[in-house]
Amino acid sequence: MKKISLLLIILLFAVAASGGYGYYTFVLNEDDDDDSNEPVASSGNAPVAKITPSNPKIQINETISFSASGSSDEDGDDLTYFWSFEGDSKEYEGENIDRNFPDKGEYSVVLTVTDSTGLSDDTETTVLVVENYHDEQSGNVNGNDNSASIDIPVEKGFLTFELDYSLESANVNPLEESQVTLRLTDADGVVIEEENGVSESDGTWSYSTDDFSSTGTYVFTIESESGSMDYDIIIDVTY
Repeated sequence: MKKISLLLIILLFAVAASGGYGYYTFVLNEDDDDDSNEPVASSGNAPVAKITPSNPKIQINETISFSASGSSDEDGDDLTYFWSFEGDSKEYEGENIDRNFPDKGEYSVVLTVTDSTGLSDDTETTVLVVENYHDEQSGNVNGNDNSASIDIPVEKGFLTFELDYSLESANVNPLEESQVTLRLTDADGVVIEEENGVSESDGTWSYSTDDFSSTGTYVFTIESESGSMDYDIIIDVTY
């Protein structure tokens, strides 16, 4: 604008000096307009917050990366991101954040996205923190100590349940046959599977989440029918 004002003054002096008059047209170049560099005002639309991944399931102490990159703003405003985690009084800033959870359970994660005009949006997801279960048991059942029971915790969200058994006769008299009953009972006391007259052998019982109707403490029982039987049991519940 200073350059244009100077040109106008010079032209006016030139016209006055020549004694001429008439109509003059001056073109203002928009590049010289100081107002052209002002930012375009926001249309007033709030941003939309989005957390990725949504409702994840992870193992204890497994590191998970959360991202707010899927969040958007219709006006194209600059965005800031704040995270809060259940059980943690701190707030964390950033588009991406890594996190791990030392204990099993369900934990809420809240993302707040704020644009440059102060408008904001919140979204929430839940993290399911699980831990695979593994147990190994050995023992003997016979006429005097005729049964053994193994408790197995089965929690919400399990994927597979596998029980491997190895049975070996412990009879002193080789002519005496050893047999046992094997039984798996769910948390409601319902028998899932039972085998009678099982002799020295190896076997596996496998199940998926669709095979069980309850969660809680399951019980695997080895019950002597005759003779003496050594057993080795391996149990794996995966989540």
